[in-house]
Amino acid sequence: MKKILFFIRDIIEKYIPVLSFIVMFVTFIMQVFFRYIIRHPLTWSMEIIVIGFVWTVVFGSCYTMRRRSHVKFTMIYDRLPPVPAAVIRMLGNIIIAVTFASLVSAAYKYSFFVGFQKTSFFRISYTLVFMPFVYFLCSIIGYTITEIIEDIKVIIGKIPDSADHKTAEAAR
Repeated sequence: MKKILFFIRDIIEKYIPVLSFIVMFVTFIMQVFFRYIIRHPLTWSMEIIVIGFVWTVVFGSCYTMRRRSHVKFTMIYDRLPPVPAAVIRMLGNIIIAVTFASLVSAAYKYSFFVGFQKTSFFRISYTLVFMPFVYFLCSIIGYTITEIIEDIKVIIGKIPDSADHKTAEAAR
C-alpha cells in the first residue's frame, strides 16, 4: 500500500508538472507561430497555458519541498548552534503548518464552489483547475511536519543536527 501511495505521489509531484509544462510550452510556441507567422491567433491557447502554468507551479513546488530544494530564508539560524537553530526553524515551520492548515478547508470549499463555472473554450470545471491548490496545502503541511519532527529530534538530542543546518555549516 505504501508503494502505491508513493507512486501516486510521484505521479502528482513529478510527472504531472513535467507533462503540464510540456503541454504549456508547446501550446505557447503554437500560439506565437499562429499569431505572428500565420496571422491567425488561436482562441483556446491562453486557457491551456494558464492551467498548465498553475499545475506546473503548484505540483512542482510540492516536489521541491519534498527534496528540500526550495528557497528558505535561513540567515538567522545558519549562524546558531544546532539546538537554537532547530528551535527557530521549528517555530517558523509551526507558523507555516498552522497557516496552511487553516487554509485547507476554505480552499477545498472554494474549489467545489466554483465547480459550476467552466472555462470559456474547453468547458473545464474550475474545480479541476483549483483542486491542485488543496493538494499543495496538504503536501506542504506534511513536509513541514517532517521538518518539525526532525527539529524536535535535534532539540531532545536524538540527532546531532538537522539536514538543513548541516548544509549551511558546510557552506561556511
